[in-house]
Amino acid sequence: MKKLLGAAGILGIIGMTSCVDHQVIPPPLPMVDLNCECEALIDDSLVAYNDTCTYQSQKVISTSSPSEAQYFTNIQEETMTQGLELEMRSVTWNDDGTNNPPLTVWETFFNANTEPAYSTNIVDMGVVVRWTDPNLKVWTSDTVTVGNACAQNFTYESFVLESDTTGDYMQFKAIFNGVLLNSDYGVVDSAKCIENAVVRSAFKLE
Repeated sequence: MKKLLGAAGILGIIGMTSCVDHQVIPPPLPMVDLNCECEALIDDSLVAYNDTCTYQSQKVISTSSPSEAQYFTNIQEETMTQGLELEMRSVTWNDDGTNNPPLTVWETFFNANTEPAYSTNIVDMGVVVRWTDPNLKVWTSDTVTVGNACAQNFTYESFVLESDTTGDYMQFKAIFNGVLLNSDYGVVDSAKCIENAVVRSAFKLE
């Protein structure tokens, strides 16, 4: 009888444990594989960065007129402070309180500006290129042509909108040539040509 009771007890325990609910852990959601690299000739010296990309935006939010935002991406090496930055000007929209343009407006803006002009004023639509040199001096794109022979063109070869749990990203590949100006070395608007530049990065909706 003891043996029968023991067996019954064991079967009872097995039955109880088999009814315990098991927590189902969902598989991790796929993350966007963000591109992050660039290279260019700056006055015949090759610069290349492919380690760290950051994304920012600047906004003016209005309830009585269209709001606007500029989007930035910076590409650099983690152990270096120099790098290359692109800025796109400017997305406009009627804000609904979210302080962000609707995704469709944001996507349409980029797809409508695959060959932007270089912008030299915040009110001018277009692109701005900034290069921080090894001395931490910032060189900024311009449209000057007198006194230099820099070719000037900019093309986004592709835009791809992708999203994950961290946000919405407009990935791109850009190729361009232009002139960069800086006045920190004792010469007003000292110029360098940036040539055969290729940038793969993204802008983030935020």
